[in-house]
This record gives sequence, structure tokens and C-alpha cells, in this order.
Amino acid sequence: MVSKVAIVTGGTRGIGFGIAQQLASQGYDLILGFNSNQESASAVKTTLESNYNRQVYLIKGDVVLESTIEAIFECLKNNFHSKLTAFVHNAGLHVGLTTKSESSGAISASLDINSLLGSGNWNSFDKYDYYQNVYPKCFIRCVERAINYMEDGNGYIVAISSPGCNNTTTPKLSYALPGQAKAVVEFLARYYAKALASRRITVNVVIPGFVKTEAWEFATSELGGIDSEFMKSKIQNTPMQRWASPLEIGAAVAFLCSPQAAFITGVALPVDGGLHLS
Repeated sequence: MVSKVAIVTGGTRGIGFGIAQQLASQGYDLILGFNSNQESASAVKTTLESNYNRQVYLIKGDVVLESTIEAIFECLKNNFHSKLTAFVHNAGLHVGLTTKSESSGAISASLDINSLLGSGNWNSFDKYDYYQNVYPKCFIRCVERAINYMEDGNGYIVAISSPGCNNTTTPKLSYALPGQAKAVVEFLARYYAKALASRRITVNVVIPGFVKTEAWEFATSELGGIDSEFMKSKIQNTPMQRWASPLEIGAAVAFLCSPQAAFITGVALPVDGGLHLS
């Protein structure tokens, strides 16, 4: 079997872990990025290697830092002979919702940390720059490197977006800063899809809806948690009336990173149980 290698940013928790599992089940060796939780990441590595008999490498670091991206691709060069099949940009957060605003892991090292930590009062342009670094700037940095290691006709790029970032769903006012950054990623995916079409490298976006992850547990903690009456009501108001599992999102990504999807490019695919129809 020809070796297949995938890089997944934010690949050790939530949706990222679901993506990693599905890619591993399809024969992919993996380089997984993560920000801070070494213990959790190491457990994921052990699980993937034992359940799927694949090679798994972990790279720790904030994706806003070029040094983190350099480390990811150094790992590719050192361990996989500079051969890459798929790149998935999943890393992300919503500061104050899925991650505490005072968490050092949520603050870009390029910002003035001393003025931000514990203040709970970010300047809007600081926030804007941070999300631009997490989403479109990181996507560009990674894609521009990834395509140098992909063979023509054997390369797949996928970005993970969110509802409310495009014209398929109502804009969420509280999601303005991360949402517009992901909207830029969706545009960039279409741009790269067209630019790379002659090389038969595909570029697509997956847009999950409500996915049962610990990020949602944190986001709903003040409302009673993920199984609270408030969230049950919210889920009941979606067309399929249930949460998605990370593995379902991972299955869609794995499909887009397979020869079966070789003629699909430039698509922003909702995998949301019909949420975009609401």
C-alpha cells in the first residue's frame, strides 16, 4: 500500500480527533498539531497507533506562530520523506466561549500579553488580528507549504468552518470576529481550488453544525451544560433534532481526502443535519 500522510491542525481533541480517527482508518499516517494539553494529546497518539496501526507524530504549539508551522513541516520532512497527501486546517477557538479569555493558550504571542491577561478587555483590533492569524493567515502559511510536498493528482486540502460565516445561515452577531475570519478561509479555499485545479489537487471546506464535543460543554457550562434543557431545546429546533458526533464530521473530511472525491473541489459542504436550512 502506498503511504498516505495527513497533517491535521488541532487534531487531538473534539472534531480534530474525529478527523484523525477517520483518516487513520483509511490508512493515513498522521502529524497532529495541538496547543497545550500534552497529556490528552499523548493519549490520542496511543489510541490511534494501537487501534489503527498507523504512525502518529505530535507537534505542540499555537498555530498563530510561524515556528509552530515550521515544526509541523520539519516533522513531515524528517519522518515522511517530504511526501504529503492531505492537509486539514481544523485548529480554532472562540475566545471567551470555547476558551477562557484569560487563558495563555488563547492569546497570540504576537500580542501584548501583559496588557491582556486577566483584563477580559481585548481591544477589537487585537481580537481581529488574533482570529486572522488563527484562521486565514495560518491557512495560507500551511497551504503554501503543503502544495510543495503534494504530488499532482494526489493532494487534498480541507478547511473546517462554522455556521454563520457565509450566506447559508443567518449571521451571528456574537460571532463577528471569528466568523469573518472563517469566511475568509472559505473564500481562500475557492481561490486555491481554482489555482490548483490544473494540478488536480482539491481544496474544500466542511461546515459542521452542533457537534457534541468538550468545547460545547465548556461553552454551555453557565447554561447547565451540554445536556441542559436549554441545549436540548436548541437541538430539537434543528431539522434532524440531534447532535453530530466528531466521527461524522471526520467521515466527511476523510471522503474529501480520498480518490472517490477527486472531482470535487471548491465546495463548502454543510455537514450539519440540515442546520443550514433553518
